[in-house]
Amino acid sequence: MALAERSLADRAARAPLLLRMGLVAVAVVLLFSVLTAWVLETAFRDNAADAAETRLEAQVLLLMGMVEVLAEDDVRVPQMLPESRLQLPGGGLYARILGPAGDTVWRSPSAVATELNDWTRDEYFAYSMTVRWQLDGESVPLVFQMLEDRSAFDEQVESYRYSLWQGLLTMTLSLIVALILALWFWGLRPLRRVRAELDALRHGDRVHLEGPYPREIGALTGSINDLIDFERERLVRQQNALADLAHSLKTPIASLRLNLEGHAPDHEDLRRQVDRLQAMVQHQLNQAQRVGPVPFQTPEPLAPVIERTCRALRRLAEHQGASLETDLAEGCALRMDSGAMLELLGNLLDNAVRHARSRVRITTHCDGRETVLTVDDDGPGIEPADRERVLERGQRADTREDVHGQAAGQGLGLSIIHTLVSDHGGQLEIERAPELGGARLRLVFAPVGD
Repeated sequence: MALAERSLADRAARAPLLLRMGLVAVAVVLLFSVLTAWVLETAFRDNAADAAETRLEAQVLLLMGMVEVLAEDDVRVPQMLPESRLQLPGGGLYARILGPAGDTVWRSPSAVATELNDWTRDEYFAYSMTVRWQLDGESVPLVFQMLEDRSAFDEQVESYRYSLWQGLLTMTLSLIVALILALWFWGLRPLRRVRAELDALRHGDRVHLEGPYPREIGALTGSINDLIDFERERLVRQQNALADLAHSLKTPIASLRLNLEGHAPDHEDLRRQVDRLQAMVQHQLNQAQRVGPVPFQTPEPLAPVIERTCRALRRLAEHQGASLETDLAEGCALRMDSGAMLELLGNLLDNAVRHARSRVRITTHCDGRETVLTVDDDGPGIEPADRERVLERGQRADTREDVHGQAAGQGLGLSIIHTLVSDHGGQLEIERAPELGGARLRLVFAPVGD
């Protein structure tokens, strides 16, 4: 039982806020409408009943003014009565005069064929007035009685009830729609603004939730801003710690390498270990500088970073006998910090230059569907069977020297490229360059607007 109640409570807590507030508003409006209808109908019924009794009293007074009493059993009333219904049989309005013995001494034409004594309180309105009529020194008590059928009254109340409920139903539905629209367009607008700003934070277009917001939501957005600042500070501290660690290790490792270079060839195994250690330190340094897939990263234009990287590598490319060619589209950008982008482009171009014979081409393309960065070379390329394996850390296409006779690398370049591309939501595709004939590395990213 407790688990069932907890499950219902959990489902209720997960219900949309608009639905919950809408249901509360509907319940309140319906309750208010029902109570209003009951109060108005009761008030109308009471007022109509009072009005009917007032009319009967007035009819009795008019009848008394027209009566001529000759004796206690001789009461004369003119044929023209004050109310036409009194003259029509079964007209719904009935009058009679009772004598001292309680017998009927006069009745209206409308009551000729009607047994008034059998009526009940629920079937008619009744008003009676006892008058002591003076006749030759004596007082004769007469009772003037006026009765009215309630059917007309009940029809009037029923017609009012129908009109009342029809009007209240229309007003209730209109009020419910108005409340829901007000909740959506005005009441919940701050929450929609929070959601929009959170999306902007995730895309890097904002650094904080700025508002202004109502007091209750302002406390929430303030806590979120504090959390964002805390995470940024912690990320900077982690980066600084990794950078300091890598920088501290580089100097003793370099000294160890210099000392080992003077030893006999039998220390080659130690030198390989030092090379491996140095590669690990360099990788950790790059990891410390890399921010990775930060949800609020602002877009970084591609063309300036590519041009800067090409200028830095142009002398190395010329030394290798290769030329760097660029074909860069305007407006292309990536959601990647400049340090990570420099590392990505540096590894891409260094890998291409080392394996190219004479040409390396960098092109960019972007549209509403994707942003593509392509690096082609005219080197030996990568065989299809090796393209998946070379993306693993420490793996190379072969163990031979490159086209310029340089020693083969350590198999980290393509792995670092693949990791950077994956971390930023992109895909790395290795193909054969259609024009240059060497390797083509094609990097595909989502557009910066997504």
